[in-house]
Amino acid sequence: MVTPGAEHKEKASLETIAKYTLTMLRRRVPPAVPGIMFLSSGQSEVEATLNLNAMNQSPNPWHVSFSYARALF
Repeated sequence: MVTPGAEHKEKASLETIAKYTLTMLRRRVPPAVPGIMFLSSGQSEVEATLNLNAMNQSPNPWHVSFSYARALF
């Protein structure tokens, strides 16, 4: 997710995070990719869930979800 850096004083709104994250994904991830899973990246589970919910308020070409466990490679 596109979020301000740790040293940034102001917290971005859910809508701002969703807007910039989806803009970046639309520019870089082909619609043929079936889904995108996010890891917490230092966010709490609640914070990550709220950000994900904001992203899912608009139509997306892929399923966007969150993984509460480690990534599997």
